[in-house]
Amino acid sequence: MNVVFHVTTAIGIAVALTDTAKTDTKKAVWITGAAAFVTGVLVHGILDYLPHTYPFAAKVDAVLGLLIIAVTLFFTNRQYIWIMVLAFLGCVFPDLVDLSVPIVNKYTGLSLPVGDKIFLWHQKEYSGSIFTGHSTASDINHVAVIVITVIVCLCRRADLKRIINYKL
Repeated sequence: MNVVFHVTTAIGIAVALTDTAKTDTKKAVWITGAAAFVTGVLVHGILDYLPHTYPFAAKVDAVLGLLIIAVTLFFTNRQYIWIMVLAFLGCVFPDLVDLSVPIVNKYTGLSLPVGDKIFLWHQKEYSGSIFTGHSTASDINHVAVIVITVIVCLCRRADLKRIINYKL
């Protein structure tokens, strides 16, 4: 699935796992951040397993994904910044591990050695990737990712308002 959808889920994960009334110590922040990282990796796998096309070209996807990360982190309350950083990292970690070297090779002309994919959902038999044509199932899955993230944020809007330093 496009990076845009993975980083969108990171926001929902951070908000869902962060109880701002109980994350007032560094230990609580790091425990929540670790949980957000692990959850991000698992959600990444679920999203990549579902049938999906790629509505954004790779370069546009990378720019939009980085923009979402940068804007979100800019507005994140410093007390919760590591939770949000670890949620984002968890949601993109499988792609960084399995896909970064082939992407670097493609755009730089280098021939760095490419190892086997570590995450099963990046292997052909377990991936829901659809590279040609149109897929209604993919469209439904993309919309569902956004809708579920919005619902999580709305249901936990008190925590969201404490996590994000912006009048919502």
